[in-house]
Amino acid sequence: MIITYEDLKELNSLDSLKAEQIQSTADRGNFQVMRKKSQEIYGSVGPILFRKGAVGDWKNLFTEAQSQEMDAKFKECLWGTKLKANLKYDVYCKA
Repeated sequence: MIITYEDLKELNSLDSLKAEQIQSTADRGNFQVMRKKSQEIYGSVGPILFRKGAVGDWKNLFTEAQSQEMDAKFKECLWGTKLKANLKYDVYCKA
């Protein structure tokens, strides 16, 4: 199962889960908790993967040329796949 940060931000209702399960998952899946553990789990790349916890923050880091290059590569490699829909590329990623 693939779940993205964007998916988590869009979840409105978890009626089928017990309150304890929701709280336990929320405690472990909290961005700040994951960020603190990122270096332990991912090494030196951890802090790069877990920067701010804001959808679309990449726009503050990429130049226009980098954004266009990413769009072209994504279209070349992933355009017709389910991953494109799961990532909601046109909403969150396309420059």
